[in-house]
Amino acid sequence: MEMRRRDYIMQLPVFLSQLLLLLGSGMILQTAFHRIAEGYEDMPESAQKPFMREICRLHEISLETGENVVALFYRFSRESGVKELTRAAGIMMENLDKGTDLWEKLELEGNHLWQERKRLALEKIRIGESKMSFPLGLLLMALLLVTAGPAMMQMG
Repeated sequence: MEMRRRDYIMQLPVFLSQLLLLLGSGMILQTAFHRIAEGYEDMPESAQKPFMREICRLHEISLETGENVVALFYRFSRESGVKELTRAAGIMMENLDKGTDLWEKLELEGNHLWQERKRLALEKIRIGESKMSFPLGLLLMALLLVTAGPAMMQMG
């Protein structure tokens, strides 16, 4: 569950950036959503992340049932339990219901998510550094024994 949450947080800023680019070019929200999903579907299966597969699944359900893809995305975000995803979906849903300024709100949320993505990457780096400390210490000890050992034997 935590791995899926991290994947969603890592992929959501990319998705929002794509959405903002399409919205900025004059597309409406649903059309932009469908265009992104079609791009994900064209990717090889091995390159698709769980978030991308979920977007494709929502796209297919929307085409089959005629239900609004943004409403499906909102429902999916609520079920996922990922607060960042729920915030982004809430902004989109608010735009459908009230017609709020979508672009600026999504841009702010996207910037926030990019910062969160950077924080997660730095956390992974720190964990990797701490995991490498012990083996590096052992290598240093072995190096000292190999270099200092012969000198110690000649002295004795």
